[in-house]
Amino acid sequence: AYASWIGLFIRLFLAWFLPWLLDGGRLLQGVSYTDIDFLVFTDAAEYIKRGLSPYDRHTYRYTPFLAELLSRFPHKEYGRYLFCIADAFCGYIILHERRARRRKPQQQQQEEKIEWFSVELVDAMWWLYNPLAINICTRGSSESLMVLLPVLLTFWIATNNNNDGTTTYLQILLAGICHGVAVHSKLYPIIYSLSYMAYFATSPRTTMPTTKKTGTFPWTQPYKSIRLVKLWIGRLLFSSKPLLFLVTFISTFGLLTWLAVYIYGEIALQEGLLYHFSRVDHRHNYSMYWYWIYLARGRTADAAATMMSSRLLLVPQALLLAYSSLGMAPHDGQLGLTLFVQTYLFVTHNKVITAQYFTWYLCLLPLCNSGGGGGLLSSRKIVKALILLIISILLWLGSAYGLEMQGLAFHRIVWLASVLYFFANVNLMGSLL
Repeated sequence: AYASWIGLFIRLFLAWFLPWLLDGGRLLQGVSYTDIDFLVFTDAAEYIKRGLSPYDRHTYRYTPFLAELLSRFPHKEYGRYLFCIADAFCGYIILHERRARRRKPQQQQQEEKIEWFSVELVDAMWWLYNPLAINICTRGSSESLMVLLPVLLTFWIATNNNNDGTTTYLQILLAGICHGVAVHSKLYPIIYSLSYMAYFATSPRTTMPTTKKTGTFPWTQPYKSIRLVKLWIGRLLFSSKPLLFLVTFISTFGLLTWLAVYIYGEIALQEGLLYHFSRVDHRHNYSMYWYWIYLARGRTADAAATMMSSRLLLVPQALLLAYSSLGMAPHDGQLGLTLFVQTYLFVTHNKVITAQYFTWYLCLLPLCNSGGGGGLLSSRKIVKALILLIISILLWLGSAYGLEMQGLAFHRIVWLASVLYFFANVNLMGSLL
């Protein structure tokens, strides 16, 4: 019962103690705990206090409302504490959702027994006591406040159906608003839009497990493929519930974006939104595309080709997202798994991957199963895939340390480690599915 409060206390204490200990060289010279992005946020907030635009701060490429919010605090560290509170609330939503799922009759029959830890403790360890989540928010990352919280709220509102399995129009309206806020804050949640529409299009759904076996997409049968496409177009665009979600989402996103442009000018659209379509960054990048980005940035003559290639990389992502949206989201109890798979695939195939991106799918992982938490590790195939993934991460970190911190010519070694990391992720996804 006290897991959420304990998780919040841990975050608030570490948000004060670790910056005090590590920033400024008090313990180790040259080592800073605070995330560089936090300095960008707080600098932009100071610009607003002086009557300037947050985009006057170089590299501020976020919604202006984040800097507006932080500018209301008398001290910049209060922003760090706000991020910790939002992160703890994310943990509370995850905790509540897992408890609610275990109360369902069909889930109680499948609940797994854990010998060493209580189910409640495992639920809390997914996020509230997760070292990665604690580390990222206490360093000053805004991910939990600006992205994860709206994403989890959207899921929470959308999946809390009535006893008859229906989703009310008020729920859909609130879910669309939360989704619009999430997409405005960080563009990537737009990948969930089709999944939510497919989920609402198949409401109502009963709580009884279905025994009907679903078929695969008829790739080799063009006539059936066309009929299936027409069926989904009708469901998504000519049904009241998915249409209400789409209109509410677009209206919220459009209103916030228009307001940002109205107050701060065209730069709010360019830096806060459009920049992320063409972002290319080779530093601290786990993606196997980083080496290509690194080489291309040194050739100004290839700038146009580089931009075109970066946009072409969105094509396989779009195909994977569309297929998973229509193939998984409509089935009862599969929305959480769908959002996790989509985020995992999106991050894995993205041209820029940083450590903060891991939280995008880790916050959805606890929503994929309803048991105590041991189910994901019950397969030897999954365990082997996890071991391979951990090895690839360690290899990447070791080679990247040699390149970035020691100045060694490890460019190709880091690239090979990135390729291994990509295939390890694809292998893990195959094991999970």
